[in-house]
Amino acid sequence: MGTPVEMSMIDHNEKPRIRLRKKPQQERSIQRLEAIMAASIRLLTEKGISGLTMSEIAVQAGIPIGSLYQFFPEKAAIIRALHDHFSKSISDTTTTVFRGVKTREEACDRAVVALAKFHEIFTREPVYLSMWSATLADPDLKQLVASNHDVLITAFLADLGDLVPAEDQERMRASLKLQILSSGEVIRFIAGLPEEQAQLHLGQWQRFVKATLFAV
Repeated sequence: MGTPVEMSMIDHNEKPRIRLRKKPQQERSIQRLEAIMAASIRLLTEKGISGLTMSEIAVQAGIPIGSLYQFFPEKAAIIRALHDHFSKSISDTTTTVFRGVKTREEACDRAVVALAKFHEIFTREPVYLSMWSATLADPDLKQLVASNHDVLITAFLADLGDLVPAEDQERMRASLKLQILSSGEVIRFIAGLPEEQAQLHLGQWQRFVKATLFAV
């Protein structure tokens, strides 16, 4: 994973404690922000959420602590920046996988592919595990995750809504939310397993999702 920050995270309808305070305009500011994100990723990967402190981030990034606070009011906002990038990766993957689907059978097959790709993302970037745990431990960030789930479901139904009768749309939305929540838990669980065991559990979950995706 690189160290980009999604500028869309400056949402003035959200609580200030999880917002980026300012967009970097000058090259020096952009470089400092990139250094902050790179340092945060290293700390989360090496030490977990307990090792991610504002003072340690500043040291690792090689910047004054005051410069860090110019961008982020607290570490929850940094975790949110990482979460935004993670969510974009998941959203882009989902859009790519399900593009052009015409039938329910094809959608179920693509769901199997999507789960494999999500497993690859978590395996390739272990920082996501620490980041995800951190979002679930913070009420404001947890609400953000729930909102992103709703966006993902809306996008899914926009592309595949024709495969679901109008009278089943709300039940399908509820079913998709449960599928997303459950799949997230499965992907995070198998990320810590030896690869052979991970593939065994992933295969079982893929079969379950394929059989139940449209069971409304």
